[in-house]
Amino acid sequence: MITLRPVHAFLSALALSGLCSTVQGQPAPLEQAPPLIRVTGDDGLYNELLNAAESVELETEAAQEFPVAVDAGWWQPLVPRSLRHDAPDVSISLEQTLYDAMAYSEQVKVFHQLPPIRHSAVIEADAAFDWHAFVDTQWDDLSDPIGNSLTVGPGINRFQDHNLYGSAGVRKRTRTGGQFEVSQRLGWQETNSQFFVPNSQGTSRIALSFTQPLLRGSGEWYNNSLICLAQIDHEVSQDEVMRQLQKHLLEVSRAYWALYLERGVLLQKLRTYQRAKLIVDRLRLRQQIDAPKSQIQAAEASLADRRSDLARAKTAVENAEDRLRTLVNHPGYGDNQSIELVPVDSPSFDIFPADMQTSLTEALQNRPEISQAIQQTRAASIRMGMAKEEMLPVLNLVTSSYIAGLAANGDVAKSWGNQFSQGRPGYSIGLQFEVPISNRAARARHDRRQFELQQLQHQYQVTMKTVSLEVQVAVREIETSMRELFSKQQVVNARDSQLEQLVKRWERLPNGDTTTNLILDNILRAQEDLGRAEFEYLQAQITYNLAQVNLKQATGTLLQYQSVNTGLSTAPVVANEPEIQSLSAQAP
Repeated sequence: MITLRPVHAFLSALALSGLCSTVQGQPAPLEQAPPLIRVTGDDGLYNELLNAAESVELETEAAQEFPVAVDAGWWQPLVPRSLRHDAPDVSISLEQTLYDAMAYSEQVKVFHQLPPIRHSAVIEADAAFDWHAFVDTQWDDLSDPIGNSLTVGPGINRFQDHNLYGSAGVRKRTRTGGQFEVSQRLGWQETNSQFFVPNSQGTSRIALSFTQPLLRGSGEWYNNSLICLAQIDHEVSQDEVMRQLQKHLLEVSRAYWALYLERGVLLQKLRTYQRAKLIVDRLRLRQQIDAPKSQIQAAEASLADRRSDLARAKTAVENAEDRLRTLVNHPGYGDNQSIELVPVDSPSFDIFPADMQTSLTEALQNRPEISQAIQQTRAASIRMGMAKEEMLPVLNLVTSSYIAGLAANGDVAKSWGNQFSQGRPGYSIGLQFEVPISNRAARARHDRRQFELQQLQHQYQVTMKTVSLEVQVAVREIETSMRELFSKQQVVNARDSQLEQLVKRWERLPNGDTTTNLILDNILRAQEDLGRAEFEYLQAQITYNLAQVNLKQATGTLLQYQSVNTGLSTAPVVANEPEIQSLSAQAP
């Protein structure tokens, strides 16, 4: 609370310096009346202002504790009561409103759809290592001109080839980057070539092939990187849901207290209107005795002005109800025409401890933005490792093996048996090598990933500083709103006492007196000042309670504070490969 004593001292000093009587015919020296601020230069003025600021700070610290009993205001027991007679009312508490928002809010449902969407990407990335079955069939009926008699024999002008074959098998990509395939091929072939013996053949062939990268694309870490990235993206989405839920619940809390505020303001304006109405009624009764017309007109003007304020206050209550309905979407809340929403929770005046260091520690542990920044940095590190791997040349080990069978008269079944009983398996082995000249694309990709990683590291620092700033502001707001609440209560008490004294004085004086007109103007002005003070006190109550919610949101503990179940699952998202969960930790 700022004291007025220095101002009075300053005025007294001016009076003593220029208006005091002389002593023995000589003016009193200025040193006998030291002023509060000595305007001898900027430094002197600055020092005096600092001293004044210190005195104000000491007084506010002394008033930091609430009195034993806090007067919540005459409107507190009236706010939870119905203000309308044309519609039934529904009583709502803050806790139940938050639960209803989690259960019915369409916006909350939008938030909850994000993790399943990202979850499907994890399964999609892991499905790249599933087994794939394939079947290929083809019928060839060829009729080609002959340029060499050794193709079919003498006397034949065209080569006729009838070939039917089909193959079936399975293939799989391994987690080390290899490609494995096994297939069975069966066929029937008949030609007009004299050298095709036996004609009308049945064929079969079982083939096994495996290709393993040795440089680019090799290794379990590289081939599981996409799964790790999808898993990190899924975890980021869960943090995003937590962030959005806390933000939404904060908005619901603000809407709840805004409804309480608007209902309290409506009651305050009704009482202010009632005060002016009583004065108008009294003046009208005394109009034929001693009440001058000027007083009646002044009071009626003030009454009309307050009547217009009532219409605005009533609209504000309806708007606050509709905003709360929109945020919660509870079907039982109805609409503005059918149901009145009545908040039953009143502002709390309990001392809310807010330690700066403890709040900062909680924020670093619980804020989803920090977790998101860490996860995004991990993802960038994995992408850079992949880009580094992709700068290597291609070197693949290629191996294959097969067994084949043949039978005359197009006997496919016999040829299938012959592939196991005749001959021996064949095989092949080799290397494939490829390297781009200058390798510009891979180098550019690696540079981009490196810049992205550095950018996210800086973004992490920005996030840390932003969270720290929000916590510091929230903690200071708790302390400031606590002091403001105490000060506003004193203002209301002082304004109420002022109005009471003015009314008592006005009642003792005759209405025709000029002093009475001045006092009446002061009464009407004091009524408006009291109404404004009551509004600011109610606003301070709401601000103090919202400051508590803001601090919980700033520290990331709002959901725990309200005991809200988010419905998010923490189970592994890739049940058939649980070891994938730890692969992202191996990123370079």
